[in-house]
Amino acid sequence: MARSPDPRAATRASWLALPPEPWKNGGGVTRTLAADPAKRWRVSIADVDRAGPYSRFPGYDRVSVVLSGQGVVLQDEGVEPPAVALPAVALRPRAPAPFAGDRVLQSWLVGGPVRVLNLFVQRGAAQARVACLGGEGRACVAGSLPVSGERQATRLVVAVDAGRFQVAPSGQQWALQAGEFAWSVGGSEAPDAQAAEPDLLADGLNGPPSDAAFAVCLDIVVHARGAG
Repeated sequence: MARSPDPRAATRASWLALPPEPWKNGGGVTRTLAADPAKRWRVSIADVDRAGPYSRFPGYDRVSVVLSGQGVVLQDEGVEPPAVALPAVALRPRAPAPFAGDRVLQSWLVGGPVRVLNLFVQRGAAQARVACLGGEGRACVAGSLPVSGERQATRLVVAVDAGRFQVAPSGQQWALQAGEFAWSVGGSEAPDAQAAEPDLLADGLNGPPSDAAFAVCLDIVVHARGAG
């Protein structure tokens, strides 16, 4: 069942313990970490073990991050000359990859099964920034919001490896084990790809710090009225 971030609820949970759900197209399973009750956004983690069609989500922008495995290539289905095909989408390990949910895509695995974090944001109703802590690639922004109106922001940090995270600007530290995620609700800043992001602190939770420590930080903004 989808979890709706709530400032009165516990601030962390294990995404490894969440029950698997079937994909929209029935081709695999996913786990929903958090979702807006109004269906303006959702964050999930999918296990992909074979090539096949990617679920289509018209009206949504998507960002995918490969958490484990070598990667995925997404190519538009049924494109034949002289039609002009959009560039393929390369989902690389530990780097955010934005693309439109409207596209009809076929997935091809690079070197075997992968685990992928997926963000869905409804254009015109939600906007989000995705950054990889300890990973590769620049932060990206997906979705859109009207300029005016009061906003409410949700921050999620999804840990693949154990670590301590300095959650700016509050200075609060989130200590997460591998396979945990934490969230907070509050603030109203619009996502900015160039904004400062939380830091992965040097001290690991399980023994010596690891250079491979990795987490994904998502800042999601909606209008405050009706926000989950």
